[in-house]
Amino acid sequence: MAITISELEYFAKTAELQNITKAAEALHLTQPSLSRSISSLESSLQVKLFDRAGRSITLNHYGRIVYSYATRILTQLKAMENELNDATKKEERTISVTISSASSILPIMISRFNQTSPDTHFAVQQPASANYSDFSTDFSFFSTTTQIHNDHTVTLLKEDLLLAIPHNYPQASQGSVRLSDFANYGFISLKTGKDLRTIADYYCSEAGFVPSIFMESDSPFTIREFIKAGLGVAFVPEITWCKVREKGIKLMPIRSPKCVRYIHLSWKPDGYLPKQAQRFRDFLINHFEEFAIQNAEQFIEQYYESKG
Repeated sequence: MAITISELEYFAKTAELQNITKAAEALHLTQPSLSRSISSLESSLQVKLFDRAGRSITLNHYGRIVYSYATRILTQLKAMENELNDATKKEERTISVTISSASSILPIMISRFNQTSPDTHFAVQQPASANYSDFSTDFSFFSTTTQIHNDHTVTLLKEDLLLAIPHNYPQASQGSVRLSDFANYGFISLKTGKDLRTIADYYCSEAGFVPSIFMESDSPFTIREFIKAGLGVAFVPEITWCKVREKGIKLMPIRSPKCVRYIHLSWKPDGYLPKQAQRFRDFLINHFEEFAIQNAEQFIEQYYESKG
């Protein structure tokens, strides 16, 4: 038995109208084509579906059975098409992002973007370690010590790295510090493989030493509390980690070597980006630095107001 969807559709319309001429017009078919389709369906089912009297046709007992099933089948097919269509549209509205840097800024950017595109969904992941060649998501945020500009990567922000030290360290009274002066101090750092850890190790190497890691943590809050407790020092991005600012901590500019990091946005080099993802990319390129600095300035202003 080989029954096609078209045969069921043509039969159902004919059963509803019980008139070949009207059904053919409704289906935009010729009468012979419609008659052949119904005959083919009857041949497959090995029963007649209509009683014929001249040009009149009437749905018979077999036809009523087939019609009840045909309507259910066609209804389910339509429901399937609608659900697939909704799923496809939702997939097109879902933007996947891998965050290796600037995790505190992305929620702000998503919130601002959703004000103009409230139907956009985001799937965000934070890898255990950076892998800049992994393009499994639409976008990746990561940071390095140099700028990057190519056909699938753009630098969004340059920020200084400060050294966060307990306020009672003797260096806290200085205007700036040399990184080499802390060669024998314990460092509180992100885990190996994280962007900021890689950058911090690079600058320590530039200063002529390998940092002694007192503790590893991925939490800026935890790092802040350990510094306040006088247990070590840490590299702190000036803008994106502004919330590490706290009483008991002094954030020191590093004059030697000059320590900076660049935050980048990367997307699939050869892959297709849905229009919604393209809009988000353009939004980030145009506004990331502005919003990051604005957020930092607002926090710092509130911080000093709270200190009286």
